[in-house]
Amino acid sequence: MTAHRYDMAELGGDYARGAAGLALTALPLILLPMHWIVAVAFGAAALVFLAFLLRTWLRHRSVIEVDDQGIVAHGPLGVRIAWRELSGFRLRYFSVRRDRQRGWMQLDLRAGGRRLRVESTISGFDEIVTQAHDAALARTLGIDDSSQANLMSLGVVAPQAGLAERWGVRPAADGPASDGPKE
Repeated sequence: MTAHRYDMAELGGDYARGAAGLALTALPLILLPMHWIVAVAFGAAALVFLAFLLRTWLRHRSVIEVDDQGIVAHGPLGVRIAWRELSGFRLRYFSVRRDRQRGWMQLDLRAGGRRLRVESTISGFDEIVTQAHDAALARTLGIDDSSQANLMSLGVVAPQAGLAERWGVRPAADGPASDGPKE
């Protein structure tokens, strides 16, 4: 069994962005007189930043454990998925720039109404993806082209003719990799 956590170095920036956004939206709402339309806009923005802070705290408190039997998320919203019950596998990439060179991945697993999302900022993400992919193959789950391209970019699967060219995934000199994940 392996245990994986989100590193505080990664989450620190999210905490800072969430706190700054909440301060910039909630403090004027509390301290300044505003027209009700402006107050609603500031209130909605404050709720978005509050939700972002809550999501960051939930990731901070979570520990993901993976073994041959399945994956377990311990924490405030814990979930357990046995590999034999896995019914959905999706690996998505979210870019923060137009050139798609910076961003993060998100692994989305489903089983019997339960859902677990794991972001690539967690320690050992490649290992988690590899085990989940192996379980998806064992269950003969369909894996969409976008997830296949992202698996290729991580080096979990070898580039496949046609798919690799269509998504722009090229093998690196030292093995299967890419210019960046796609979706």
